[in-house]
Amino acid sequence: MKLNLLISVHAILSIAFGITFALYGPLMMAFFAVPEVLEIDAQTYWQIAAFVRMFGAVLFGFGFVLWALRDFVDGMGARSRRGLVFALFLANLMAFIVSITQQSAVWGSAAGWVTTGVFAVLLLVYGYFLVQESRTG
Repeated sequence: MKLNLLISVHAILSIAFGITFALYGPLMMAFFAVPEVLEIDAQTYWQIAAFVRMFGAVLFGFGFVLWALRDFVDGMGARSRRGLVFALFLANLMAFIVSITQQSAVWGSAAGWVTTGVFAVLLLVYGYFLVQESRTG
């Protein structure tokens, strides 16, 4: 697999999840087993929904930044390319750690396992590219 293909896939995933969380925040909260309005007051529920929608907006923007970078990856110098891969590795490491702790402590849902799995796969593949960059660089 080439790095620009990985970044393209990562971009598409981020854009798709960003749209989903931004437009359908309360529905996505249900997938993650966030309590319904009957269990918490309405004000708290909508504050959580607003945060979920902001998360979607950030994912959406991050996806387009990745999409813009995908064509430049092959022309980058080795140091810049390694820096980009390392940054994406760290971002996915943090996301994996947060998602696995939230899945085990809070969510306990199928959507939580899917989220954790997506971050785990991205983490492993970016890790693979880091090792490859070390060998060739």
